[in-house]
Amino acid sequence: MRVVKEVRIRFMDREANAIALFDTASSYTVIRRGFFEKVFGATWTPMPRPVKLYLINGRFVESDKYAAVTIVIDDVKLSPPETVLILDEFVEEIEFEGRRIRMPDIIIGAGTTDKYSIVLDPKEGVKVLEAGLLL
Repeated sequence: MRVVKEVRIRFMDREANAIALFDTASSYTVIRRGFFEKVFGATWTPMPRPVKLYLINGRFVESDKYAAVTIVIDDVKLSPPETVLILDEFVEEIEFEGRRIRMPDIIIGAGTTDKYSIVLDPKEGVKVLEAGLLL
């Protein structure tokens, strides 16, 4: 399931609104490098080994950097901070059937939605239950 929603991203002493795609088919949470760099600067951490990601269009891309950010959804601050992969090959917009479509700034994957008990509801959108599951 997929839901688009505006969230806030906090990193170090800065905060910015971001368009998020909550995508239960995505294994990772990734953020567009252009967005991250514009708002927070090039203050990410390099990874010892790149992570290979498979895109919906069939291409493979790599991420070689990450950051631990705080995601705020409807005034609910997800804690502890979430590790997001910073993706260089994540375009800001695409053209489809002659229309320009803005892509999300961040894709929030299944690992993040599970960890923070985020529910995607077809009628209500994104809901944060504010309680994790520990077994």
